[in-house]
Amino acid sequence: MKPFKSGTIVAAWLLRMTILWFVYQHYYKGFPGFDLKSFTFYIHAAYLVFAVMLVAGGFMQKPGVTVLSGLFIFILPIAQLIHSFPKDLQPVVLLYLLPLSAGFYFFTAGNGN
Repeated sequence: MKPFKSGTIVAAWLLRMTILWFVYQHYYKGFPGFDLKSFTFYIHAAYLVFAVMLVAGGFMQKPGVTVLSGLFIFILPIAQLIHSFPKDLQPVVLLYLLPLSAGFYFFTAGNGN
């Protein structure tokens, strides 16, 4: 059976919307305020900025913004894993896997056109 290539664009937009919703649920609602000395503030702010850029990049013809956003959305969970490494990672690994996977997809595929 051949893959349904016509659905690739719809799948990419569904993934963008999923990332945007995920970031809203996990990082915007728990935004720690403007504590500039906190590591989580910078992580949450970066997730918010790059999730919006990922959606905006989908409307652009050139994939530069999408690739850059995908790269940072891929790197941010890795930074979180490294930052929380000595602690028990079991419950949070799945939480980091969704943005890591989606970020890697957009980093490698761009807008998919």
